[in-house]
Amino acid sequence: MPGKKKKFQYKPLSLKDILKEMKQNIDFMIDLSYSAIKFGSKDIADEAAKIEKRIHELTFLLNLQIIQTQAGGVKEAKKLEPIVVMGYSIDKISDALSDIARVVYINSDICDFTQLFWDQVPEPIVKVTVKKKCEFIGKQRREVHFRSNYGVDLIAIKRDDEWLFDKKQTIQENDILIIKGELEPLKELKALVFDDEIISFQIDNEMKEPEFDLNNPEVLEFLQDLKKDYVQITDISETMIELALAALFFNSYEVAEDVLEMEELMDGLNIAFEKDLLEFAHLVENSRDLTGIMRIVFCCEQIADAAANIAENILKGFEPHYILQKAIKETQEVVVRERLSPESYFKGKTYEELQDRRYKRGFHIIAMKREDKWIYSFKPDFMFQEGDLIIGLGPSDEETVKKWRRCVHPEIFQEDD
Repeated sequence: MPGKKKKFQYKPLSLKDILKEMKQNIDFMIDLSYSAIKFGSKDIADEAAKIEKRIHELTFLLNLQIIQTQAGGVKEAKKLEPIVVMGYSIDKISDALSDIARVVYINSDICDFTQLFWDQVPEPIVKVTVKKKCEFIGKQRREVHFRSNYGVDLIAIKRDDEWLFDKKQTIQENDILIIKGELEPLKELKALVFDDEIISFQIDNEMKEPEFDLNNPEVLEFLQDLKKDYVQITDISETMIELALAALFFNSYEVAEDVLEMEELMDGLNIAFEKDLLEFAHLVENSRDLTGIMRIVFCCEQIADAAANIAENILKGFEPHYILQKAIKETQEVVVRERLSPESYFKGKTYEELQDRRYKRGFHIIAMKREDKWIYSFKPDFMFQEGDLIIGLGPSDEETVKKWRRCVHPEIFQEDD
């Protein structure tokens, strides 16, 4: 765990800058927390804890700024309620994400469980090793623009025994890069760094026996059921964060309603998972090894509740405050909600086919609704149909958004052509 706490030094920030930093920190914490349990890394967990502390500080500054700058009475104070709720909810989300990362301290073998089904996660977190002749060597990580150029995110760098998180860090030969992205872009990046090893999560060279008896058919059957629900629970909680903040930033009633639908689904999944996990415990030699798994799912439920609080605030009819509007203009990513039309280029295409840059346009499909069913994980051969409601996350620049929406629903642009 992190060492001696540093005394907080007050440094005034504008409300706009506070909101921007909170959003950026939460996005980074999601990646760090799941990387920590994926690789069993206490160093990554400690980094997540540092960001949690910073979000606590930002929450304090947010409330302080509102108290100091707003003297317009109840009417003006009411307009700021969504920002107060957002700050409180983000603070709660950061607590839950930090608790997920801390699972490596109470269940050091948690990675044995999380690594069993990495291929089922829409954007898995993997490691790649930078080999000689890689064009990234000598460049700062921020100069490479991993997301915009290669469709992946660089979360951290492992160099010898040191973990590096600074975006100004220069990439060197033999660095281990912790990367998040869809499977095909991940494979392409591995080729670019000349890493020809199979996809792996083993940071060091020490091999150990798996914690679960994978030769036992009953264990395998239970793990398949647990895998499905665990992936869905973690996907939904992460998606709810993105959608709840998008609903607030863009004052979208529709997206807010989507978030509340997901929260109801999450309640049922959580109960079912806990029941299955307790039944699975009698097949495990040391049932205490399941403590961390239970903790992660509990934290996902807390995240879902906090995201739902943000969404509920939107449905009350509050208009976005001008401070939020300023922050929106400087947001680097945007959530777009569109339904596949009869002329959609996505219709009849598989998920794998939609990874083609002609359709993808830098966007990642984070959720889809078909009739009354929400879908968060897509197999390569999953086929999209007319009427599917697609929610995508991608670059916020207007032209890129327009191109993606044109692919999904070309009829809306017929008047412009």
